[in-house]
Amino acid sequence: MVDNTAFRDAEAVMAHLRALRQELLTTSMEPTGDRARSGLTTPQISAVHSLLTEGPATVTELARRLNLSHSTTSGIVDRLEARGLVSREQDANDRRYTRVQVTAPVHQYRQDLKDGPYGRLTQALAAASPAERKAVLDGLETLRALLAR
Repeated sequence: MVDNTAFRDAEAVMAHLRALRQELLTTSMEPTGDRARSGLTTPQISAVHSLLTEGPATVTELARRLNLSHSTTSGIVDRLEARGLVSREQDANDRRYTRVQVTAPVHQYRQDLKDGPYGRLTQALAAASPAERKAVLDGLETLRALLAR
């Protein structure tokens, strides 16, 4: 018979494994690091995609790219800016214009998708101390050995 402490520990291990799986296989554009669903609308996703693939644009240029009205596009940009996913900056060549561009969290999200789970895991382990990396590997090896008995 398994004691209650071992069962609670097993539940805790399973919870950690589920969370690790979710963390390694999920990415997000949210600058807060919230790994929940992004909640972006289709037009917002289209705007971000356009800015990533075609580069920064004025709201007018972005509206033309998306085939939307200026006011609709401006609202989309406002909501994306409020979430920290785009920023507006004065055009370096003509200060009358403001260009919209994606922010660092969006670029990181794009890189996360490209790298997949190994990229995020490699970054996390690279930031860890040698003692932390050893503790992670030792713990996983111990768990595998216990399960193999």
